[in-house]
Amino acid sequence: MKKGLLIALLLCCIALPALGESRVYDAAGLFTNAQEERLEERIDAIRETYQMDVAIVTNLSLDGKEVKLYAADFFETMGYGYGPEKDGVIFLISMGERDYCTVTHGSAIRIFTDRGIDRIHEHIQPFLSDGQYYTAMNLFLEDTEEALIQGGTAGESIMEAMPIVLIVSAAITLMVMAMLKNQMKTVRRKAAAGDYVEAGSFQLSRRQDIYLYTTTVRRKIESNSGRSGGGSSTFRSSSGGSFGGRSGKF
Repeated sequence: MKKGLLIALLLCCIALPALGESRVYDAAGLFTNAQEERLEERIDAIRETYQMDVAIVTNLSLDGKEVKLYAADFFETMGYGYGPEKDGVIFLISMGERDYCTVTHGSAIRIFTDRGIDRIHEHIQPFLSDGQYYTAMNLFLEDTEEALIQGGTAGESIMEAMPIVLIVSAAITLMVMAMLKNQMKTVRRKAAAGDYVEAGSFQLSRRQDIYLYTTTVRRKIESNSGRSGGGSSTFRSSSGGSFGGRSGKF
């Protein structure tokens, strides 16, 4: 009996590292083995290309936790995250509560804004409601990669080139202004406004002030409470880690 228990414990120790390496944790059984493998392959490609970790998790219950907090705690427990800042995105589906969420960590908080996550959710929510979970997760990975292209290395390249663009634009503007100024040197300034009017061509017969309308401009002041660097709204995991993200129902 003791020997059997020892063997079981050894098998668990062997299995735990492998579980930690998996980025698709399908406890709810929503995917076939082949579908799970294909999702893993797409995630591996994203991690290698963009240095951003991605995980997909399904379960049957949140054990009384709020869905985003559950996802954040799962992210930390499994050791997910790429690089020293643990950059990563986790998508969670809970079948018991019909909840789902996208939760971000590290640089992903900046890249995946509230509005960006909402657009991703609008894209995949109908498929979740229809029970097409594999299709929904493929769309999620597609949208995730698009967000990384827009806000990742491509965005950094544009920012690096911005000073050069501004300098060139300023130089062109100064050249154009200098040319226009030289062209205006042949024009002599008149001493009074009347010098520009042909004699006898203008006669003022009546003068009257007419009130037309008043224009009022209102500007909404956005609150930055609970936001991080222009990215998504942030919250704390059970251990105090900073996460961003959004949730929904299906």
